[in-house]
Amino acid sequence: MPFAAISRSLLGRRAKSLCVAEGRRFMSQTQSPAASTPIKWSPSTTGLVSRLRDQQNYYATVVVKGRPFTVTQNDIIVMDRIKDLELGDLLSLTQITELGSRDYTIKGQPFVDPSLFNIKATVIEHPDGKLFTVTKKKRRTAHQKVTYHRNHYTMLRVSSINVTKI
Repeated sequence: MPFAAISRSLLGRRAKSLCVAEGRRFMSQTQSPAASTPIKWSPSTTGLVSRLRDQQNYYATVVVKGRPFTVTQNDIIVMDRIKDLELGDLLSLTQITELGSRDYTIKGQPFVDPSLFNIKATVIEHPDGKLFTVTKKKRRTAHQKVTYHRNHYTMLRVSSINVTKI
């Protein structure tokens, strides 16, 4: 697969994770190749993760473009436009600060290890926001300037949140 560098603004200030979009793999520039080595987990950690896997519903606090979103399965994330994405692109969200269920929670320092979970999201829409009117006026003259502004957004649907078996 061809690798393309993605801007740091997309993945946040501390971009150290992968973002996979429809077969194309985008890697942040700060990721080291040593991050792909498997981690040996302690028996207490594996026991706690297996307890979390036994739960029914999960939630996660996802950081996208530097902003945290708390999501569950089938939630919709409305965020600022990402031009590189097209409708139907599948994303793997890997910058997670918190992953949990009703009874158990895993908190990251600053992020949870990506080998513990699998979170997928799909781009469903690129809507435009409402129209803002910006009026600039100078006193005591007839000078008045009116401009319009519309924000652009990207909508993601969280298709799956799974805790992997370690």
